[in-house]
Formats: sequence, structure tokens, C-alpha cells
Amino acid sequence: MELSIYSITFVENGKFYLYNSQTNFFSEISEELYKSLKNRTWQELPESVIEQLISKKIIVNSASKYDYYNLKRLQFNAQKYNTGCLGLVIVPTTACNFACPYCFEPKKDPKTITAPIIDDLQKFIKSFVGAHNIDLTWYGGEPLLAFNQIKDIYRMLTEDGMPEIKAHSIVTNGYLFTEEVIDFFKGKKLGNIQITIDGSKEHHNTTRCLKAGQKPTFDVIINNIELILQHMPETILAIRVNVKKSNLIEYLHLLEYFNKKYPDNKKLNIYPGLIREETPDKKSLTCDCFSSEDVSDLNQLIKEAGYSANIFPKRQHRGCMAQSLNSYIIGPEGELYKCWNDVSNPNMVIGNISSMDTSGSTRLLNFMTESTPFDAKCKICHAFPICDGGCAYYRLRNLKENACFPVCSSFKDIEKLKRALFNGVKPELI
Repeated sequence: MELSIYSITFVENGKFYLYNSQTNFFSEISEELYKSLKNRTWQELPESVIEQLISKKIIVNSASKYDYYNLKRLQFNAQKYNTGCLGLVIVPTTACNFACPYCFEPKKDPKTITAPIIDDLQKFIKSFVGAHNIDLTWYGGEPLLAFNQIKDIYRMLTEDGMPEIKAHSIVTNGYLFTEEVIDFFKGKKLGNIQITIDGSKEHHNTTRCLKAGQKPTFDVIINNIELILQHMPETILAIRVNVKKSNLIEYLHLLEYFNKKYPDNKKLNIYPGLIREETPDKKSLTCDCFSSEDVSDLNQLIKEAGYSANIFPKRQHRGCMAQSLNSYIIGPEGELYKCWNDVSNPNMVIGNISSMDTSGSTRLLNFMTESTPFDAKCKICHAFPICDGGCAYYRLRNLKENACFPVCSSFKDIEKLKRALFNGVKPELI
């Protein structure tokens, strides 16, 4: 037997502690047990204690020390090549009604899907003969600018012989989510709606105003949110607030606003969306951005401000649609992408639904074979179970462009992990 890779012992304020990230077990322990684990003399401990150490995965058989890592890698690969489900992010239009200063869309020529492309989309989906389910998301631009096309596509997707829609969501700015839109989606099992608000009313209206006349949008969005909460009580409504270090106060303002307005609504989730502004050389994030390695710092700041935050570590799922063979983002001209960050960039197109052939795409092959969240460092990292593996897009850029974007969990830093443990939950006793 040996101490698990995921077991950490430490001393804090004269007390002794033990944490295991695989089982998420955190305990205050005796000095005797601490020394036994440090000196590898646990065989001298009482049998009942040894049994606990084994059940909590604190100590493991040497031959199985990498079992958890290998199991997660196996599950990742099985899901990666799963052909039973088809993941579709459909972009019915790249047009948008907002004039956000940080958005790429003003530089693009907006396109909207047409009837012939919808016909091609049906043929494309039917070509996946092993797919019985669809995981469907509407994205843009602002997808609701193409509401009529959404209705046409949805009608096509629910015709006889098509895979069943098992998951259904939309990413929208919320301005056009009217009662008519709500009436349409109410019977369509829309499980999740994501709406972005940039903070307080005053701040939001300066960054997310209408293109037409620079008119404010906050009040209209809030009214639509109230309609959604009233008429779609089973749908999770996620409010994303774009956050960087210089505007964290705006996230706190919005948390306070919604906590007062909807104090007990469990379907409303307000969360910080990390803005990713890159340095001029395109090699890293600017110093004003929160990276994956700063998430615990961000949560600590939120907690210190008096709001709830997910402080305590939790086990994470690895992988995204960019690393899934049967997942595609489909643009309004039928063009195919593998990553949300690639949409509207012609250099990142991996194929088209009309040809139904993506096998020769370097971009596709790179995502599928080289963006793996299972590398040599991951295998021996104490934070592996509580890390999501990092963004595939940035992993690939680090590899191909010699960039240095952070992809590791903040809990790789022992001090940040310790802070999260103490602030997140009272330790058990062993």
C-alpha cells in the first residue's frame, strides 16, 4: 500500500489535516496519524483506522495507484467516440441587435440560414445512422433574430425518422425573449436558457445597448426574465455576467439585485463569465482577466463580499464538444465548426453539411487527437479529480502556437486548495 496521489496532508495553526481529492474527503487528524502517513508506517495503526484509510482512498494498492486516472481516461474516450448522441449547436444567424464593444460580430458580414440549408441540415443529421438522440443548442449572433427559421428547423428536427431531442437549450441576449417566444419554447422541453447581463443597470446599458440608436436594454431583459420565470418554471435560467478583475463589482451589484428580487428561486443561476482578453502577441490572457488558475481567488472575493460562492472543491467532468466526434457547431451557410470560439472565422471551418465530409480537416483532427486533457502532468497531479482538464481551445493553442494560456485548476496551488477547504466546509474527524 502507498499514499494516494490525491491525498494531501498538512499542518495549519498547530492542527493536522488530511484531504483526498478523489473522494473529496477532508478531515482533521491526530498528530499520530499525520506522522504515520508521512512516515509510511500506517501498518502500525489500529485495523479500524486502516480500513477507513482504504475506504476513503487515502492509501491504495501500489499496482492500482493510477486506476482513477485510467478510468477517467477510458470514460472520456468512450464518450468522445460515442455515436449514439449527436451534439448540435445551430447558429441560425450571425446577425445581432446589440452593439457590445467587446464582440467580434461588428467586423463580420451577418448571414442567416435559408430553406435550402435547412434541407441540407436534415440530410446531414440523417447521415448519422447510429445517432438516436440530439443535444440541441441555439446560438448566434442573436439566434432569436432568426426566430422564424428556428421554428422551421425545430419542425424539421421533430419529423418522423429523426433522432429524439433529449437536451435543448439556447444562448441569447434576452432582449427578444418575448411572450411569443416563450409560448413556442414552453412545449419544447427547453431545459436551459443563458442570458448575459453586464452588471448594474447603468453599466449594462453602456456595454450592451441596441445597435439601433444605442438604446438601453436592461429593463426589457429584466422584464423578459420575469416572464420566463413565471411561465417556464421548469427551465433553468442562467444569468452570465462578464467579469474581469476591474469590473468584479458589477457582478456583485447584480448578485445583490437578483437576491433581493428573487430570493428563493432555485432555477435562477447567476454566475461570473470570465472575459478572455488576449495580450497583443496572442500568447496569453491580459493581467486584468481571471484565468482558470484564478477561479478560487475569484470565489474567495465573492464570499468575502458576503455572497455564496462554490468554494469547496468538487469532482469535475472532462471534455467538451470540440473533443467529441459526433458534435458540431453549424453556421447559417451550413459551415461546420468544432469550437464555439471558432464561429464566424472562415479559417476555422472544418467542412460543410452539404458535403457531409470532415475527415480531411486538420482542425478536426487536432481537436480530436491533440487537445487531450490527459497528459503526463495530469497523471501525477493531486488536483486531477477536481480539475476539468482546461479549455481544449487553449490547450491546442498552447501546443500549436507556442502560447501559454492557463489551463490548470487553481487547486493545483496547495495554498489555494487549503483556503478553499477551510472556507468551504467544516472538516470531518477520523
